Parts: sequence; C-alpha cells; structure tokens
Amino acid sequence: MIALLSSPRFIEWRRFAFAFTSRFGSTFLSFLVMLVASRLLSTHEYGLYVFLFSIGSALGLIAVLGQQILVVKHYRRDADGDDQVNRALIRLNAEWLMAGCGVLSLCAAGLFLEAERLPYPYDHLWVAFLFAAVFALSEYLQNYFRIHGSINLSLLPREIVWRSACIAAFYGASMFGLMSGGAAAMVIGTLLLGAATTYQAVCFFKDEGLRWLKPRKGEETPREWRAESGYFIANNVLNSAQAYLETILIGALLGLEQAGFYFVAVRISMLLTLPVTAIDTVGIPLIAARFQNDDRAGAQRLIGRLSMGAFCISLVGALGLAVVGPFVLELFDEHFARDADVLVVLCALAVSQAFFGPGSWLLMIGGGEKFFLIVRSVMFVVYLGLLWQLGRTFGLIGIASAGLLFAVASNLAAARWIAGAWGIDNMATAFIRPFMFGGAPRASDAPNTRFRASMEAAE
Repeated sequence: MIALLSSPRFIEWRRFAFAFTSRFGSTFLSFLVMLVASRLLSTHEYGLYVFLFSIGSALGLIAVLGQQILVVKHYRRDADGDDQVNRALIRLNAEWLMAGCGVLSLCAAGLFLEAERLPYPYDHLWVAFLFAAVFALSEYLQNYFRIHGSINLSLLPREIVWRSACIAAFYGASMFGLMSGGAAAMVIGTLLLGAATTYQAVCFFKDEGLRWLKPRKGEETPREWRAESGYFIANNVLNSAQAYLETILIGALLGLEQAGFYFVAVRISMLLTLPVTAIDTVGIPLIAARFQNDDRAGAQRLIGRLSMGAFCISLVGALGLAVVGPFVLELFDEHFARDADVLVVLCALAVSQAFFGPGSWLLMIGGGEKFFLIVRSVMFVVYLGLLWQLGRTFGLIGIASAGLLFAVASNLAAARWIAGAWGIDNMATAFIRPFMFGGAPRASDAPNTRFRASMEAAE
C-alpha cells in the first residue's frame, strides 16, 4: 500500500484530483460571491459591479503581457537555484509586468482624478483599471507556482481565500453601511485581491531572492522570448475578448441589468469547464513528461482519456443545468429565468471546450502561437460581424451563439495544427478511436524534439 501511495502514477492523479477539487471550490465560491453581491445590491448596481469586474479582468489578462505563458514554457524547474536561463527569464517577466501594471496604475490614477467629468458608469472605471493591475500580477504568480508543482500557492490564495474573504467582507460592509453600490463592491474585491497577491509575491521572493535583478557578465535574454511574448500578448487579447467582450458590450449598449444577467449565466456555465481547468493545471505537465520520454503513444492515450473524461463530465452537467438552470437564475433575480435559453447556449459552449481538452495549451507551448494568432485574428473579424448581426437580430441568445461559433472554430483550428504538427488528436473522440474507428491516430513521422524542448519547463 505504501509503495502504491508513493508511486509516480498515484502522485500524478492525486495532483489532478487536488487541482480539480480546488477548481471546483473556486467556481463554487465564485458562484457564492455573485449570489451574495446580487442579494446585497440592486439589480442595476449589481450590473455595474459585473461591468467593472469584466473590464478589470479583461484588461488584467492583457496586461500580464503573455509572461504567464512564457514562464510556463521556458522555466527550468529542475535547474539549480542560480540557473542563468531562469534568472534571465524572471528578469524579462518582471520588466514586462512592471510595464503592464504600471500603465494600468497610471490610467487608474488619471481616471480617478477625472471621475467627476466622466458620465455614469464610466466615472467608476478607475477601480476597474486598479483591479486589472493587481489581477495581472496575480495571473503571473499563479502560473509561476504552478510550474513548481506548488498547487496550494498557485490556486488557494486567489481561487479560495480571496473569494471566501469577498463573501465575508461583502456581508460585513453591508452591515456597517459601506456596501453602497457596485463600485464599492469592486473596491473591496480589489483590496482583498491585493492582499492575497502580496502573500504570493512574498513567497515568490523567498523562492527566487533578488539575484535575478542584475544581469551578470555575458548573460543575455534570448531574442525569441521577446518575439514569443508579442504573439502571446496578441493571443491574450483575443482570449480576453472572447471571455469578457460580450458582457462589456451588453453593459455598454443594452444596459447594466442585461449585463448582470449575462455575467451570471456565463459563470454558471463555467461550472462545466472545471475538468478542462484541471487538465490545464495538472494535465499539461503529465503530457509533457511523456513527450520527454519519447512516449508519444502514452501521451496520446493520456490526452484521449483526459479529453473524454472532461467531455463526459461536462455533458452530464449540461443536461442537469438544462433542467435546473431557470431555478438557479431565479436565485439572483426573479426576471433572469425568462432568458434561460441563453444559459443553454452557453452550456453548449462549455461542453465544446471540454470536447477539445487541452488543445489550446498544447498549441501555445508547442510552437503554434503564430499560427493560432493569424487564424484567430481572421476568425475574430468574422466573430465581431456575427456578434453585431446576431445580437441585433436575436438579442442575448444571438450574442451567446456568436461566442459559441467562435469558440468551436478556434478549437477546430488548434486541433488541426496539433494533428498536422505532432500527430496528436486532442479531441475526446481520440479515446474511442482505437475501439471504433480502426485504431489510434497515426503519429507524425517528424521527430518530436522541438515539441519536447518547447514543453520542457511545463514538466
């Protein structure tokens, strides 16, 4: 029994189970934060809170400037504590993060000083920009600790502690009359996220010290890192747009009440993406280990199992939400249930994401970031057209449908690149191909050394 518990395979799946549990706790707590805020605020003020939160989250994902992907791709976890590559990487990460967070902080200060001259609700934008600066740093630190295998430091501060603290603080602020509106709720959330991120930053400096601040003689930053950062930034812009653009546009064009409903529906549907986030957190390093051991067949089997497992769990959850969704929406506002069909479309989007498993991460750290950027940029133009046309014709359900089409098209493009470049099928159907479709997908004849090298740091 002791040998079993200490075996590498058991440790791998224990980490996966812990990541899944943490992600479930995070999503559940996120649900509770939304519910508490909706109960303590009017529908209009809750819509303002959602509007500011969406802008802040979108800008934060952009302002991290791709460094959260760069550190996962290149950090050498097994190197000694004074590794030259790691020092140069951390220094580059810090430079880009200071630039991104610095610009957001300056914008927040300017918007705060000019708040009285701005129309409602844009007079509260300063808090969204301040939140974005903190969120960007938090996003980087989350991925830094992830590659070290420190799931506790990666997930618990922001995903569990911060959200739990928000729930308690919202109730406390309401009792003392400080929960005056959506902007006040955002200020509270920003301060608490800053505290959680500060704790992660302290742990970061304990790990890395200050030796990376000054380059040593002959120590240079590889030029390709800066080029990769550019591609990652552009892809982050598209990811942020896909995640938050719809809610922001609804708030700006259709009203804050509509934005509040749509944000709630999106967050409920995100329950179905829990298996995918667990794969991203733990599964990618497991897959990388198999490639580094030249076990491509093993990598294919693992990817197929993870994708199929994620798809099945998400599909069952979607069927359940189709039944109980209207009742869940009523918990937030009695009028939200009338648009339950929008939730069904968003659930279909989440299930489609689970079907493609870890496809986007495999592509991004496997060298396909340029391809993905070009293809998704073209798709994004089409998506904006669909968003406008379907939104104008069908309303909220049209906007949700545009997001579904964009997500499916993006994942299909990623799957095609992965299959062509590495001979890997990342879709859920890869699990049943050996049983029903004449065998496993044919592996590419090209050597996988490039893939192994690019994923080395994700181990």
